[in-house]
Amino acid sequence: MLTRATPVGLETPVEAAARRPLGPGHRRLVLYGVIMVATCAAYALGHALDGAGARALRMIGAGACGWGWMVARGLFTPVERDARWPRGVLCAVVASGAGTALPVPGGVGEVIANLYVLSGSAALLLTFIEPLNGYSRGLPAAERRFRIGFVAVYAVLVAVSILGPEAADPTVEEARRLDLLRSACALIGLAAVAASIWFRGRHPLEAKTRKTTRRVATTEDEALAARILDLVRRDDVHGDPDLRVTDLAARLCQPEYRVSQCISSVLGFDNFNRMINHHRIARARRLLTDPGRVRPILDVAFECGFASVGPFNRAFKVETGMTPRAFRAARTAAAE
Repeated sequence: MLTRATPVGLETPVEAAARRPLGPGHRRLVLYGVIMVATCAAYALGHALDGAGARALRMIGAGACGWGWMVARGLFTPVERDARWPRGVLCAVVASGAGTALPVPGGVGEVIANLYVLSGSAALLLTFIEPLNGYSRGLPAAERRFRIGFVAVYAVLVAVSILGPEAADPTVEEARRLDLLRSACALIGLAAVAASIWFRGRHPLEAKTRKTTRRVATTEDEALAARILDLVRRDDVHGDPDLRVTDLAARLCQPEYRVSQCISSVLGFDNFNRMINHHRIARARRLLTDPGRVRPILDVAFECGFASVGPFNRAFKVETGMTPRAFRAARTAAAE
């Protein structure tokens, strides 16, 4: 059985995995964090101000608990593609929360308010559950402290701003003090979200992928996989920036689906692009550490089959955990 070769670099495989970005999951976490900050700010301003604009801000801020849960999912349940049901709960929280800020009369208003209570309570509870999901003594000490700290801070904010005692018929001054207290909790939540995303960026979790049943490789598959590797290595086809799996299949006189199956089932790559980028980056590593010639980063990208430096930098960091410039500087320092 053919196996995928592990790139050799300055870091151990464990260190490289720890530095590897989460890709789409990490970008989604940052997006959720930005929206969470915006909704918390809207909540704070909506309860601190008066007028028509304050109502619009309260409508936006009512979905803060839903977005807070999505941030928690991004922090503690990293996946390449989120499931549909969390988005359904989030939509219920955001829509019903906005509806409670509108003057809806009669039974419709009560239905909206009840839906907001149910969906918002579910989001709050799930936010507590996310950091405890997968918690064990086997986690690094920093990760355990982070999860415990997240739960503790979140519990205090919920207790003070939501579960705290409230007078049945508060005076105007008491209502204003309560609004200011809740606004202060929202602002503290902003700082906590920013700190959590910063921590996760420095201590990423491995993204969970959906389990799929792969077809068992046959002898013919292994023979085709050997031909694929031979073609990529011997003919240097990965240097073509416009190379597609269709082109590779035509060179091998094989159906496209068979080539794709061999790439995933035998060679162990997620897809054709990941395989080609793996070989492109292997070549780039050799060029970047060539003591006889120091090439500009852009020239290395072009020579290895990348159409521009942006995709080259991203692919290089996925493979090695660092940018091409940082990789060359580290290797040069090590050699000296």
